[in-house]
Amino acid sequence: MVTVSKPKKREIITRAPFVHHDIGEIVAYHDEEGPTIDVTIRPEDSDQYAQFALTAADAHQLADELHRIADEAQRAGWTPTILSDARAYLPGMTDEQIIDRLDRLYRRWGGLVIGFRGRLDRAAGRALAVEVHIETLERSVSLVEEHAGRLSGIPELADRLNELRSSLEDVRQLYIAEQERQP
Repeated sequence: MVTVSKPKKREIITRAPFVHHDIGEIVAYHDEEGPTIDVTIRPEDSDQYAQFALTAADAHQLADELHRIADEAQRAGWTPTILSDARAYLPGMTDEQIIDRLDRLYRRWGGLVIGFRGRLDRAAGRALAVEVHIETLERSVSLVEEHAGRLSGIPELADRLNELRSSLEDVRQLYIAEQERQP
């Protein structure tokens, strides 16, 4: 008598693209052996193909290593030229402060910070400057509001205080509009 093995029942837990839907897919399954994560890499318009499986623990370890390597690679991308270009938009800041802002902008924009010939993209430079100007403006608004109660009691200052508030809000809206236009 021949015994035919019963096919494995695999319940899909979740799925996601691998980097991008044109590149591959990650599917988490739950089967008799517990949760398993299958990774399939098959770039469109390519004969390349790879498939492997991971446990959840392996996936966490891989994610940690990828994160560490990505951080290191990203930091290496902030060359002296990039830092010098950024300093024009962020005068007075240290290299570490500039790198921190570049890192945040890089994450927000999904890259796209380095432009032609390894220079800082001009739009990225403007975005850095706008970010600093918004922070300065927010501090100014806070300072005005902190002292507004005392100043609004002086009749000759009340109107000027309202003008100042209105002007600060106009500038804030201008910076926000500029920030929203960027990628």
